Amino acid sequence: MYDLRIVVEEIRGFCDLPMKPGDYIEVKGGRLHIPDGKFFCLWALQSLMPMIPAKQRNIVEENDWLPDTQRMVCPDPDGQVIFRFERMPCSDSPSERATASDAAARPTTRPTTAGAQRPTGRAEPPNRLLVNESVCSGCRACELACSFAHDRVYSPEVARINVAKDEAAGLDRPVVCRQCGVARCVQACPEGALTRDPATHSVVVDADRCTGCAACAEACLFGAVRLSAATGRPLICDLCGGSPACVEQCPTGAVRYGRAGKVAAGGGRS
Repeated sequence: MYDLRIVVEEIRGFCDLPMKPGDYIEVKGGRLHIPDGKFFCLWALQSLMPMIPAKQRNIVEENDWLPDTQRMVCPDPDGQVIFRFERMPCSDSPSERATASDAAARPTTRPTTAGAQRPTGRAEPPNRLLVNESVCSGCRACELACSFAHDRVYSPEVARINVAKDEAAGLDRPVVCRQCGVARCVQACPEGALTRDPATHSVVVDADRCTGCAACAEACLFGAVRLSAATGRPLICDLCGGSPACVEQCPTGAVRYGRAGKVAAGGGRS
């Protein structure tokens, strides 16, 4: 388990206690430590409490958002106090020493997408397609780019990305593979024809094993899996090996490639 320091990073509104940037508390084991002469807002603390035990733990699920979340906000809409979570060296408890010993016994490197080495621990979440439907113009350049990249034809019918029109809301919604942490399409395939690419985390279809049963399409909760009318095989985004053609051709930046909360590469060309 980690020890934590929770720091007042910024006050965007009005805090009448008053707290100020740089104030902090520390969490060591199951105890809260407040520096002498300082205090911490009880109302802010109640909103932070659900996060504290989770942030103390080393989560190794690579698709989990929690380890990358560093900031929370006070529940008072007028206060808008921004708190930052910082992990500190673990307390020297027997259980933590045992955890450290177990970690030391594991391999210390693993290959990255580029073949380099990086420390073990929690793997970085994979990049994925990120959609901002509010700036999608409905031009469908993404569909044409996808179909040409995979089949050398300009045909939305074989694209792995699909732009759905929401007439009621007046929006065009790019429908993309979400790269679910637990992929139901992979689980549903009775032939084991769907696997994960170890480099991009995308779902890969083994055409020789696929029978075209459509179980993967039925299992997808987001409508991102379609069957090819020509082959009967599923059309699932493979991220073009890590450089999605749809992203390169999107003129508005409605489709980007990266990690949520981080700067993502994308279109929006001038």
